[in-house]
Amino acid sequence: MTELQTEPKTYRGNCHCAAFVYEITLPEIKQASACNCSICYKKAALWVFPKPTDVKFVKGDSSALTDYNFNKKQFTHKFCPTCGVSLMVVGHLTPPKAGEDKLPENGFNVRTLQHGQVDVWKLDTKIFDGSALPPTYEIPEFKGSQPIDGDGRLYTGSCHCGAVTVALKSKPLDKELQGLVECNCSSCAKYGTTWIYPPHTHIVIEGKENLGEYYFGKKLAGKRFCRTCGVPIFSEAVQATDEQIAQMDQATRKWYEGARLVKALNLRVINGLNVDDLTTTHFDGYNYIQPGYVEP
Repeated sequence: MTELQTEPKTYRGNCHCAAFVYEITLPEIKQASACNCSICYKKAALWVFPKPTDVKFVKGDSSALTDYNFNKKQFTHKFCPTCGVSLMVVGHLTPPKAGEDKLPENGFNVRTLQHGQVDVWKLDTKIFDGSALPPTYEIPEFKGSQPIDGDGRLYTGSCHCGAVTVALKSKPLDKELQGLVECNCSSCAKYGTTWIYPPHTHIVIEGKENLGEYYFGKKLAGKRFCRTCGVPIFSEAVQATDEQIAQMDQATRKWYEGARLVKALNLRVINGLNVDDLTTTHFDGYNYIQPGYVEP
């Protein structure tokens, strides 16, 4: 049997909060499309395109996902309004001609497939040069105050729609910088984030009122994402009381004492930066963090 004739396989995926669970059937996923357009890059999306008839929502309805489109509005990006995970994109790369009955393409983000089905760290990707498609993306401008501390260069960035902007003072973001992390825990794997951990005084976030907040597990840290476009921005530890800290087990307390001093920023939001040019460490958070995530 040739590769083109391989039997189809059913994959199951979901957002993190499990409000939306889906199944798609297609040939074994050996490659995904990595689009470098302004929105797909920020969301780290890796796309596969099953036939519309081979898509089934087991829980939730795709119409209840938050929609985001821009420019020519050829594609609608859809993400969970609760946890901010980007599940799918629907639309036409080539719009239908007048009178043409053409079903839209359904792209599903491989990062949202349940753990163990596809290893995205080893998955072959094919670059789609979406950044070359007109019109040119206008980068939102950071207009807030600069961070009060931090050595080195000032970097700015934003979500895609510009409702949230950031400024970071950091050593040069290049291959020499250590301490950058890609985590495969149940949430980070779905967001596709590349983390840097600056002290709070090295970073400024403008537009916090436009952020969604998502907590899970022990609820000691919250993920923040733009409620309009769904781009994940940062994560930070909650402000626990002394009594709450005293009740933590030793491992959790050790993690918390360090985590509360920093803000984890998703480097994909930084303007003019390609995280593929950086040196990152892969952290197996899925197996390290306990109790483990229950796949729905």
